[in-house]
Amino acid sequence: MLARRYLHHLNRLVSPLGDSMQRVAACFTESLSARLAAALTNKPSTSNIPNPSFNPFPDPKSPEILKIYQILYQACPYIKFAHFTANQAIFEAFESQVRVHVIDLDILQGYQWPAFIQALAARPGGAPFLRITGVGSSPEDVRETGRSLTELAHSLHVPFEFHPIVEQLEDLKPLMFNRKVGEALAVNSVSRLHGVPRNCLGNLLTMIRDLAPNIVTIVEQEASHNGPYFLGRFLEALHYYSAIFDSLNATFPTDSAQRAKVEQHIFAPEIRNIVACEGPERVIRHERLEKWRRHMEGKGFKGVPLSANAVTQSKILLGLYSCEGYRLTQDRGCLLLGWQDRAILAASAWKC
Repeated sequence: MLARRYLHHLNRLVSPLGDSMQRVAACFTESLSARLAAALTNKPSTSNIPNPSFNPFPDPKSPEILKIYQILYQACPYIKFAHFTANQAIFEAFESQVRVHVIDLDILQGYQWPAFIQALAARPGGAPFLRITGVGSSPEDVRETGRSLTELAHSLHVPFEFHPIVEQLEDLKPLMFNRKVGEALAVNSVSRLHGVPRNCLGNLLTMIRDLAPNIVTIVEQEASHNGPYFLGRFLEALHYYSAIFDSLNATFPTDSAQRAKVEQHIFAPEIRNIVACEGPERVIRHERLEKWRRHMEGKGFKGVPLSANAVTQSKILLGLYSCEGYRLTQDRGCLLLGWQDRAILAASAWKC
């Protein structure tokens, strides 16, 4: 009853259309209400829960969500940072190779790869033969992405092949990738590995290691949303998403309908999943870079320092945005993008 009283009071103070703190507080208040309701009924909070393959970059099957994703992609540097930093590491690992293969563990609409294909097309000496294996959950979406990338590659005279795989990551098997003799291999994961069940992650990383890739690129949210205690997860999430909402506040006008859509359709479901859900329903399990280092090194991977070119490229990217709050930091060869003093994303590269 006391919790209900507090939540009733909070609901009078917060607003999804107020200032930055009111907006993020509105998301957390709604999520706490859902958690309380689930506790009173002894049922998990299943309303509005992302599916097991959920990822902060939204479901491509919804045209409306895709439009909102594109708003975020253009307005903030987070996703472009992830794509450009990973691409630069892969491009450098493929230097002088004549046959190259990229396995993208979450292909979505393939937004990461046009710039990469263009870079290969401009490579001195000509483009290599490029094969992209795209992993996704929807056969139609993966095939459509493959068609788009194939058309682009052909228009740029890049020899190209697209290989679709429709499976959950924990169900992937080595034979699905059709490795070819003599090809250089990169495995790419942008904000995807945190959603793999922890009892399956070790086997997945072992399988990736056994493919003997030239490089593995990982970009993940720099947050600890997978701890064993609810209060720690709650406080971590509150600070993390407050920083994101502050960056949106500096990017959009207060009355921006686009901003409200980004907050309510991309970040609010993440907050709800972290706060309101437990057990297998809680699929947003972000972990910090140090934890990913332990995961990777424990499976025999070694860190590959991101190059000066990757750092310079990220600085140029941030220079395209009028906001001055974005920050780049380096940590033992990895690159982190943050807002003010809070890291938001961490990019790292690995080899066997």
